[in-house]
Amino acid sequence: MSINWIKITERAREGIKIINALPFDTFTTVLWYTHRQMSPSGSGASASTSAGSTVGTSVTTTERADSSGAGEENPTSSSEPEYTLEELERLVGVPRADFLLLIKTFSYILRRISTFIIKPSLLQRELRDKLQLEDEAKIDAILRLWVRETTPIMNNLASKRYESNVIEDVAWKLNVEVSSHCQQRTKTPLAVLQMKTGAGEDISIEMTHPELQDLYNQFENIQSELDAMLAMKAPTPAAAAASTSAPAQ
Repeated sequence: MSINWIKITERAREGIKIINALPFDTFTTVLWYTHRQMSPSGSGASASTSAGSTVGTSVTTTERADSSGAGEENPTSSSEPEYTLEELERLVGVPRADFLLLIKTFSYILRRISTFIIKPSLLQRELRDKLQLEDEAKIDAILRLWVRETTPIMNNLASKRYESNVIEDVAWKLNVEVSSHCQQRTKTPLAVLQMKTGAGEDISIEMTHPELQDLYNQFENIQSELDAMLAMKAPTPAAAAASTSAPAQ
């Protein structure tokens, strides 16, 4: 299954060709340089990096991960030299136009994967088949970076403060609102919908008759959509009759 998470243009294809041609150590250096430029305030940023800075920013090269996954928590190695942008360009050893295209392609890929939360196995397949990255070690380096950045988001989504939004109890009552002391005959009936969440939070919503009617119509539409989906999954009467009348083997 392919998902529409990234558009591969001809320029992007040219950038990916440059990525495929890079040695692994150079690839990881450029990968983490680009990542740090996108997140200059992150914990992995160099102390000398200032927000919005490009030229003169340094980056530490990364080591090839072994099969045991060692170094995943600390993907950079302090024993490796640091590079400024100019030094990084010399390290890559391609013409200036190709170097700029390389940085733009890395930025584009990292920006796109940061907006999607999918299965790591699916992302791995997309990097291999859709982007046509040829080195499995390079694919794994991008995947580990994505997992590292996505894990805190997933942990937050799984926290109890999100689970507490579940509605556990619903009640309602009617109120009558008098418009003024001088016009007590003009009364506006209000429906009050009372809900209680799993965290014990009380939520009350006041609605006039038109507002309540509109809410009711929306619930009707939701019910119709659910009924249609369930009807598509349910077996047809003929199929159900055939299955019940089939002789036992």
